[in-house]
Amino acid sequence: MEFGVKWEAVGNDAPEFYETMARLSFTVNGNCLTRNEDIWSRTIKDDVLVSMYPLATWFASSWWRLLHEPHPGNGVRPSVSWRMAHELSAANHGFVWPTIMFATDGEGIQVWSSSSNQNAGQSVRYLSGLSSPYFVPMLDFRTEASRFIGAVLDRLRDSNIADSELSDLWGIVCEEEASPDHNRRRRFEAMMGYDPEECPESLLQGMVNLTGTVGESSLSELMAALATGKAFQDEQEKEIKHFSSLSGLDGKPDIPQHVFVGSETARRAPWELAVQDANNMRGYFGTKLSERITNESLYDVLGISSAAADRYKPENRSKVSVAVPTQHNQIRFMPRKKHPTAKRFEYARLLADCVFQKNHGDGWLVSSDLSTFRQKYQRAFAAELLCPIEGVKELMQGDYSESAIEDASEYFGVSTTTVTSLLTNNHLIESGFSSSGNGAWPYSPMVT
Repeated sequence: MEFGVKWEAVGNDAPEFYETMARLSFTVNGNCLTRNEDIWSRTIKDDVLVSMYPLATWFASSWWRLLHEPHPGNGVRPSVSWRMAHELSAANHGFVWPTIMFATDGEGIQVWSSSSNQNAGQSVRYLSGLSSPYFVPMLDFRTEASRFIGAVLDRLRDSNIADSELSDLWGIVCEEEASPDHNRRRRFEAMMGYDPEECPESLLQGMVNLTGTVGESSLSELMAALATGKAFQDEQEKEIKHFSSLSGLDGKPDIPQHVFVGSETARRAPWELAVQDANNMRGYFGTKLSERITNESLYDVLGISSAAADRYKPENRSKVSVAVPTQHNQIRFMPRKKHPTAKRFEYARLLADCVFQKNHGDGWLVSSDLSTFRQKYQRAFAAELLCPIEGVKELMQGDYSESAIEDASEYFGVSTTTVTSLLTNNHLIESGFSSSGNGAWPYSPMVT
């Protein structure tokens, strides 16, 4: 991720804006997201003339939420508050900004981008967009965004503007990052969808108190999943606490150490780790890639009685599935799915979280619809475990028709969506996604 800035003071705005006018270029993984057509001059350039001051101020004011508040998940339209903290167009101040969105997945920052609406009637039309979100490692994002803010502050000082809202705001952010107590408070506020100092103190303290029981990483997954793009509230806190009162299904997972080889390697994409771990698990089961894994095998490795699992009626009415460690290495599972195929996939995801948590921390198991690294790992693990792509290819013999997909889903005991996603992700069929001109943007971009 890289900002390119060529200073060019023009116009008659306030000094902070006038002195920080520049030609801005922004690239991610070598893709220029500021390539644009100037409607008046009819020229196409990779940079655009805007003021850096509102952009730097937006990054500084959104800092904690950008780093710690994930996207609420596919099919969920975030609140205006969420969008103001994650969509670059919120920098506003009358400039035409590229349509770019940032959201953490827990390990790094996902970047979405869309080209401009041709009918917007604006003086600048952005031509670039991304067909899918790009991943920027967290350290890279922090380093480059900090460098950009620092460059704007240097420009202001060189222009004899030492005091500004930006310098005050960034100074506070840097002080809070250096303080363990303030850092933790800001992270928790952001996870719950609040700007600094806006979260009710009782709610914030309640969540801090729960970290010892739930685990900080698991609690962040729960808060983000239950908030679904809106601010976390008292009722969600009660929902988390209610899990401890559910009877659930008691199990004692028995997962051999060699299954975790993939998770112990250097950081890679979640699906790469998940596929390796799932294949190791299949090896432990002794199941060929072309064979279906039985429900009994899933229950056995989770230490759950097959009879108890068949009798169990979900008590969990939440948007998430959880499992709570109890004592003597036992875990109380609280699944929420009822349909046989969905239940099967859910247990496979909870097994995936057992594997994931073994190497990334302790605490509750959490399965949700979020698009965090952890949830993407779960989905990829469950898909490869239950429906390995090599087994699918062997079964389908090059016939990827709708009826063949239905046959494969029935054979492996997964949904047709799972089979279709596997075939798409492995480039065996084309995606059914129909572009509306917004690229991979999950909803209509914000107009400011």
